[in-house]
Amino acid sequence: MAIPVVLFGCGTVGRALAREALSLGDEIRFLAVLDSSGGVVDPSGIPAGRLREILSFKEKGEGLGATGLTWEEALEAVCALLREGRGVVVDATASEGTVGFLLEALEQGWGVVLANKRPLVGPWEDYRRLTASGRLRYEATVGAGLPVIAVLRSLLATGDAVYRIRGILSGTLGFLLHRVEEGIPFSQAVREAMARGYTEPHPAEDLSGKDVARKALILARTLGLPLELREVAVEPLCPPDPGEMPIEEFLKTLRLMDAGMRRRVELAGKKGKVLRYLAEVSPEGTRVGLMQVEWESPLARARGPENVVVLETRRFREWPLVISGPGGPRAPPPGFSPISSN
Repeated sequence: MAIPVVLFGCGTVGRALAREALSLGDEIRFLAVLDSSGGVVDPSGIPAGRLREILSFKEKGEGLGATGLTWEEALEAVCALLREGRGVVVDATASEGTVGFLLEALEQGWGVVLANKRPLVGPWEDYRRLTASGRLRYEATVGAGLPVIAVLRSLLATGDAVYRIRGILSGTLGFLLHRVEEGIPFSQAVREAMARGYTEPHPAEDLSGKDVARKALILARTLGLPLELREVAVEPLCPPDPGEMPIEEFLKTLRLMDAGMRRRVELAGKKGKVLRYLAEVSPEGTRVGLMQVEWESPLARARGPENVVVLETRRFREWPLVISGPGGPRAPPPGFSPISSN
Protein backbone atom coordinates (compact mmCIF):
# COMPACT_ATOMS: atom_id res chain seq x y z
CA MET A 1 0.00 0.00 0.00
CA ALA A 2 1.37 3.40 -1.01
CA ILE A 3 2.49 5.75 1.76
CA PRO A 4 0.61 9.10 1.64
CA VAL A 5 3.05 12.03 1.81
CA VAL A 6 2.66 15.77 2.22
CA LEU A 7 5.81 17.60 1.13
CA PHE A 8 6.64 21.07 2.41
CA GLY A 9 9.45 22.57 0.38
CA CYS A 10 10.30 21.95 -3.25
CA GLY A 11 13.86 23.20 -3.33
CA THR A 12 16.91 21.04 -4.00
CA VAL A 13 16.15 18.57 -1.19
CA GLY A 14 12.42 18.38 -1.82
CA ARG A 15 12.88 17.83 -5.55
CA ALA A 16 15.48 15.12 -4.93
CA LEU A 17 13.02 13.35 -2.62
CA ALA A 18 10.23 13.57 -5.19
CA ARG A 19 12.46 12.20 -7.95
CA GLU A 20 13.51 9.32 -5.70
CA ALA A 21 9.85 8.61 -4.96
CA LEU A 22 9.04 8.54 -8.67
CA SER A 23 11.77 5.93 -9.18
CA LEU A 24 10.05 3.69 -6.60
CA GLY A 25 6.86 3.43 -8.61
CA ASP A 26 3.71 3.21 -6.51
CA GLU A 27 5.35 2.96 -3.06
CA ILE A 28 4.84 6.66 -2.25
CA ARG A 29 1.76 8.75 -3.07
CA PHE A 30 2.13 12.53 -2.83
CA LEU A 31 -1.07 14.16 -1.64
CA ALA A 32 0.41 17.66 -1.61
CA VAL A 33 3.54 19.57 -2.60
CA LEU A 34 3.94 23.10 -1.25
CA ASP A 35 6.45 25.92 -1.38
CA SER A 36 6.35 29.40 0.15
CA SER A 37 4.05 30.72 -2.59
CA GLY A 38 1.41 27.98 -2.67
CA GLY A 39 1.03 24.39 -3.70
CA VAL A 40 -0.68 21.51 -5.46
CA VAL A 41 -3.04 19.35 -3.39
CA ASP A 42 -4.86 16.20 -4.54
CA PRO A 43 -6.43 13.98 -1.83
CA SER A 44 -6.43 11.03 -4.25
CA GLY A 45 -2.72 11.47 -5.01
CA ILE A 46 -0.85 13.68 -7.47
CA PRO A 47 -0.37 11.69 -10.72
CA ALA A 48 3.23 10.94 -11.68
CA GLY A 49 3.00 13.08 -14.82
CA ARG A 50 1.70 16.04 -12.85
CA LEU A 51 4.46 15.59 -10.26
CA ARG A 52 7.08 15.68 -13.02
CA GLU A 53 5.50 18.91 -14.29
CA ILE A 54 5.77 20.40 -10.81
CA LEU A 55 9.45 19.47 -10.57
CA SER A 56 10.17 20.95 -13.99
CA PHE A 57 8.29 24.11 -13.02
CA LYS A 58 10.31 24.48 -9.80
CA GLU A 59 13.62 23.86 -11.56
CA LYS A 60 12.88 26.99 -13.61
CA GLY A 61 12.68 28.96 -10.37
CA GLU A 62 8.92 29.42 -10.42
CA GLY A 63 6.63 29.38 -7.38
CA LEU A 64 3.87 26.79 -7.10
CA GLY A 65 1.34 29.50 -6.38
CA ALA A 66 1.43 30.31 -10.10
CA THR A 67 0.42 26.78 -11.12
CA GLY A 68 -1.71 25.64 -8.20
CA LEU A 69 -3.37 26.98 -5.07
CA THR A 70 -2.31 30.05 -3.13
CA TRP A 71 -0.45 29.46 0.13
CA GLU A 72 -3.56 30.02 2.24
CA GLU A 73 -5.68 27.73 0.05
CA ALA A 74 -3.03 25.00 -0.02
CA LEU A 75 -2.53 25.09 3.74
CA GLU A 76 -6.27 24.89 4.37
CA ALA A 77 -6.51 21.87 2.05
CA VAL A 78 -3.58 20.16 3.76
CA CYS A 79 -5.10 20.73 7.21
CA ALA A 80 -8.21 18.96 5.97
CA LEU A 81 -6.04 16.04 4.80
CA LEU A 82 -4.52 15.74 8.28
CA ARG A 83 -7.96 15.23 9.78
CA GLU A 84 -9.07 12.67 7.20
CA GLY A 85 -6.28 10.09 7.21
CA ARG A 86 -2.75 9.15 8.20
CA GLY A 87 0.56 9.47 6.40
CA VAL A 88 3.87 11.30 6.57
CA VAL A 89 4.61 15.02 6.50
CA VAL A 90 8.06 15.90 5.16
CA ASP A 91 9.54 19.31 6.01
CA ALA A 92 12.23 20.03 3.44
CA THR A 93 12.11 23.79 3.93
CA ALA A 94 14.55 26.02 5.76
CA SER A 95 11.74 27.80 7.60
CA GLU A 96 11.45 28.57 11.29
CA GLY A 97 7.66 28.80 11.00
CA THR A 98 6.64 25.16 10.51
CA VAL A 99 6.67 24.04 14.17
CA GLY A 100 2.96 24.68 14.77
CA PHE A 101 1.91 22.73 11.70
CA LEU A 102 4.28 19.86 12.50
CA LEU A 103 2.87 19.59 16.02
CA GLU A 104 -0.64 19.52 14.58
CA ALA A 105 0.35 16.72 12.20
CA LEU A 106 1.82 14.70 15.06
CA GLU A 107 -1.29 15.23 17.18
CA GLN A 108 -3.42 13.92 14.29
CA GLY A 109 -1.34 10.73 14.22
CA TRP A 110 0.85 11.50 11.23
CA GLY A 111 4.54 10.77 11.06
CA VAL A 112 6.93 13.67 10.47
CA VAL A 113 10.29 13.60 8.69
CA LEU A 114 12.64 16.60 8.84
CA ALA A 115 15.40 17.74 6.56
CA ASN A 116 14.81 21.18 8.09
CA LYS A 117 16.97 21.74 11.19
CA ARG A 118 15.23 24.87 12.44
CA PRO A 119 12.23 23.24 14.16
CA LEU A 120 14.68 21.24 16.29
CA VAL A 121 16.81 24.19 17.43
CA GLY A 122 14.10 26.52 18.69
CA PRO A 123 13.08 26.53 22.36
CA TRP A 124 13.79 23.28 24.21
CA GLU A 125 10.08 22.90 24.94
CA ASP A 126 9.32 22.82 21.19
CA TYR A 127 11.95 20.12 20.70
CA ARG A 128 10.51 18.09 23.58
CA ARG A 129 6.98 18.32 22.17
CA LEU A 130 8.09 17.42 18.65
CA THR A 131 9.97 14.31 19.76
CA ALA A 132 7.56 13.14 22.50
CA SER A 133 5.36 10.96 20.26
CA GLY A 134 8.23 8.93 18.80
CA ARG A 135 6.87 9.55 15.28
CA LEU A 136 9.45 12.21 14.36
CA ARG A 137 12.51 11.29 12.27
CA TYR A 138 15.30 13.78 11.59
CA GLU A 139 18.27 11.79 10.27
CA ALA A 140 18.82 14.20 7.37
CA THR A 141 19.43 17.17 9.69
CA VAL A 142 22.93 16.04 10.77
CA GLY A 143 25.69 14.47 8.71
CA ALA A 144 24.08 14.78 5.26
CA GLY A 145 23.06 11.23 4.33
CA LEU A 146 25.05 9.47 7.04
CA PRO A 147 23.20 7.43 9.72
CA VAL A 148 24.46 9.55 12.62
CA ILE A 149 21.17 10.03 14.48
CA ALA A 150 20.10 6.41 13.97
CA VAL A 151 23.37 5.08 15.38
CA LEU A 152 23.32 7.50 18.30
CA ARG A 153 19.73 6.63 19.21
CA SER A 154 20.50 2.92 18.92
CA LEU A 155 23.43 3.25 21.31
CA LEU A 156 21.31 5.12 23.84
CA ALA A 157 18.38 2.70 23.50
CA THR A 158 20.64 -0.27 24.22
CA GLY A 159 22.13 1.23 27.38
CA ASP A 160 25.39 2.76 26.18
CA ALA A 161 26.68 6.03 27.65
CA VAL A 162 28.14 8.76 25.42
CA TYR A 163 31.21 10.61 26.70
CA ARG A 164 32.00 12.86 23.74
CA ILE A 165 30.98 13.52 20.14
CA ARG A 166 33.31 15.27 17.72
CA GLY A 167 32.45 15.75 14.09
CA ILE A 168 33.17 17.42 10.80
CA LEU A 169 29.59 18.31 9.92
CA SER A 170 30.12 20.77 7.08
CA GLY A 171 31.45 19.40 3.82
CA THR A 172 31.92 23.00 2.70
CA LEU A 173 34.18 23.97 5.60
CA GLY A 174 36.03 20.67 5.35
CA PHE A 175 36.76 21.37 1.70
CA LEU A 176 38.00 24.89 2.52
CA LEU A 177 40.48 23.74 5.15
CA HIS A 178 41.73 20.93 2.92
CA ARG A 179 42.48 23.47 0.18
CA VAL A 180 44.25 25.79 2.62
CA GLU A 181 46.42 22.83 3.70
CA GLU A 182 47.30 22.44 0.02
CA GLY A 183 48.55 26.03 -0.08
CA ILE A 184 45.50 27.78 -1.55
CA PRO A 185 44.60 31.13 0.09
CA PHE A 186 41.44 30.90 2.17
CA SER A 187 39.59 33.58 0.16
CA GLN A 188 40.42 31.79 -3.09
CA ALA A 189 39.26 28.47 -1.64
CA VAL A 190 35.88 30.06 -0.82
CA ARG A 191 35.50 31.19 -4.42
CA GLU A 192 36.37 27.69 -5.60
CA ALA A 193 33.80 26.15 -3.25
CA MET A 194 31.17 28.54 -4.61
CA ALA A 195 32.04 27.60 -8.20
CA ARG A 196 31.63 23.92 -7.33
CA GLY A 197 28.23 24.53 -5.76
CA TYR A 198 29.38 23.54 -2.24
CA THR A 199 28.25 26.74 -0.51
CA GLU A 200 24.91 28.36 0.12
CA PRO A 201 24.02 31.14 -2.35
CA HIS A 202 25.68 33.57 0.07
CA PRO A 203 28.80 31.90 1.57
CA ALA A 204 28.40 33.84 4.82
CA GLU A 205 25.74 31.29 5.79
CA ASP A 206 28.39 28.55 5.71
CA LEU A 207 31.28 30.55 7.12
CA SER A 208 29.31 31.94 10.06
CA GLY A 209 29.30 28.47 11.66
CA LYS A 210 25.61 28.84 12.51
CA ASP A 211 24.54 25.80 10.51
CA VAL A 212 27.16 23.61 12.22
CA ALA A 213 25.98 25.02 15.56
CA ARG A 214 22.44 23.87 14.77
CA LYS A 215 23.72 20.38 14.02
CA ALA A 216 25.74 20.32 17.23
CA LEU A 217 22.66 21.36 19.21
CA ILE A 218 20.59 18.60 17.60
CA LEU A 219 23.22 16.05 18.65
CA ALA A 220 23.28 17.43 22.19
CA ARG A 221 19.49 17.38 22.45
CA THR A 222 19.37 13.83 21.10
CA LEU A 223 21.54 12.96 24.11
CA GLY A 224 18.88 14.56 26.30
CA LEU A 225 20.74 17.78 27.08
CA PRO A 226 18.20 20.63 27.44
CA LEU A 227 20.43 23.24 25.78
CA GLU A 228 19.39 26.32 23.83
CA LEU A 229 21.10 27.50 20.64
CA ARG A 230 22.56 30.53 22.40
CA GLU A 231 24.48 28.17 24.68
CA VAL A 232 26.48 26.71 21.78
CA ALA A 233 29.84 28.47 21.52
CA VAL A 234 30.51 29.40 17.88
CA GLU A 235 33.75 30.50 16.20
CA PRO A 236 32.90 31.97 12.76
CA LEU A 237 35.22 31.81 9.74
CA CYS A 238 34.23 35.24 8.49
CA PRO A 239 34.01 38.78 9.84
CA PRO A 240 31.15 39.01 12.38
CA ASP A 241 27.71 40.21 11.29
CA PRO A 242 28.19 40.48 7.49
CA GLY A 243 24.49 41.37 7.35
CA GLU A 244 23.27 42.17 3.85
CA MET A 245 26.78 42.71 2.47
CA PRO A 246 26.86 42.00 -1.30
CA ILE A 247 28.61 38.73 -2.13
CA GLU A 248 31.54 40.26 -4.02
CA GLU A 249 32.21 42.77 -1.25
CA PHE A 250 31.99 39.97 1.32
CA LEU A 251 34.47 37.84 -0.65
CA LYS A 252 36.95 40.74 -0.75
CA THR A 253 36.85 41.04 3.05
CA LEU A 254 37.91 37.39 3.31
CA ARG A 255 41.34 38.31 1.92
CA LEU A 256 42.05 39.81 5.34
CA MET A 257 41.82 36.29 6.77
CA ASP A 258 44.25 34.62 4.36
CA ALA A 259 47.44 35.23 6.35
CA GLY A 260 45.89 34.36 9.71
CA MET A 261 44.36 31.16 8.42
CA ARG A 262 47.68 30.13 6.86
CA ARG A 263 49.47 30.75 10.18
CA ARG A 264 46.96 28.64 12.12
CA VAL A 265 47.36 25.74 9.69
CA GLU A 266 51.15 25.98 9.91
CA LEU A 267 51.10 26.20 13.71
CA ALA A 268 49.02 23.05 13.93
CA GLY A 269 51.42 21.32 11.55
CA LYS A 270 54.42 22.19 13.73
CA LYS A 271 52.68 20.42 16.60
CA GLY A 272 52.06 17.33 14.47
CA LYS A 273 48.39 18.19 14.13
CA VAL A 274 45.92 19.46 11.53
CA LEU A 275 43.23 22.10 11.72
CA ARG A 276 39.61 21.06 11.39
CA TYR A 277 36.30 22.89 11.84
CA LEU A 278 34.53 20.68 14.37
CA ALA A 279 31.32 20.36 16.30
CA GLU A 280 31.99 19.01 19.79
CA VAL A 281 29.54 17.85 22.45
CA SER A 282 31.26 16.97 25.72
CA PRO A 283 30.95 17.44 29.49
CA GLU A 284 32.74 20.77 28.99
CA GLY A 285 29.94 22.05 26.79
CA THR A 286 28.85 22.22 23.17
CA ARG A 287 30.95 24.25 20.76
CA VAL A 288 31.86 24.61 17.10
CA GLY A 289 35.00 26.12 15.64
CA LEU A 290 38.56 25.53 14.50
CA MET A 291 40.33 22.87 16.56
CA GLN A 292 43.68 21.16 16.30
CA VAL A 293 43.41 17.43 15.71
CA GLU A 294 46.08 14.74 16.11
CA TRP A 295 47.30 13.14 12.88
CA GLU A 296 46.17 9.68 13.99
CA SER A 297 42.57 10.84 14.49
CA PRO A 298 39.95 9.83 11.88
CA LEU A 299 39.04 13.53 11.81
CA ALA A 300 42.51 14.35 10.46
CA ARG A 301 42.12 11.94 7.56
CA ALA A 302 39.01 13.69 6.19
CA ARG A 303 39.51 15.04 2.70
CA GLY A 304 37.45 17.48 0.70
CA PRO A 305 33.73 17.72 1.49
CA GLU A 306 33.70 14.61 3.69
CA ASN A 307 31.67 14.36 6.89
CA VAL A 308 33.18 12.44 9.80
CA VAL A 309 31.65 11.83 13.23
CA VAL A 310 33.56 10.22 16.10
CA LEU A 311 31.55 8.82 19.01
CA GLU A 312 33.34 8.09 22.28
CA THR A 313 31.09 5.93 24.46
CA ARG A 314 31.40 3.41 27.24
CA ARG A 315 31.48 0.61 24.66
CA PHE A 316 33.60 2.53 22.17
CA ARG A 317 36.11 4.36 24.38
CA GLU A 318 39.52 2.97 23.46
CA TRP A 319 38.54 2.62 19.81
CA PRO A 320 35.81 5.22 19.15
CA LEU A 321 32.99 4.52 16.73
CA VAL A 322 33.54 6.38 13.44
CA ILE A 323 30.87 7.28 10.87
CA SER A 324 32.13 8.87 7.66
CA GLY A 325 31.07 9.53 4.12
CA PRO A 326 30.38 12.28 1.59
CA GLY A 327 28.89 15.54 2.79
CA GLY A 328 26.08 15.16 0.24
CA PRO A 329 24.61 12.58 -2.10
CA ARG A 330 26.91 11.15 -4.74
CA ALA A 331 26.13 9.08 -7.79
CA PRO A 332 27.51 5.50 -7.73
CA PRO A 333 30.60 4.88 -9.86
CA PRO A 334 30.16 3.38 -13.34
CA GLY A 335 29.63 -0.36 -13.22
CA PHE A 336 28.57 -0.33 -9.56
CA SER A 337 26.13 -3.13 -8.78
CA PRO A 338 24.36 -3.44 -5.42
CA ILE A 339 24.39 -6.75 -3.58
CA SER A 340 20.75 -6.26 -2.65
CA SER A 341 17.99 -3.70 -2.99
CA ASN A 342 14.48 -3.13 -1.68
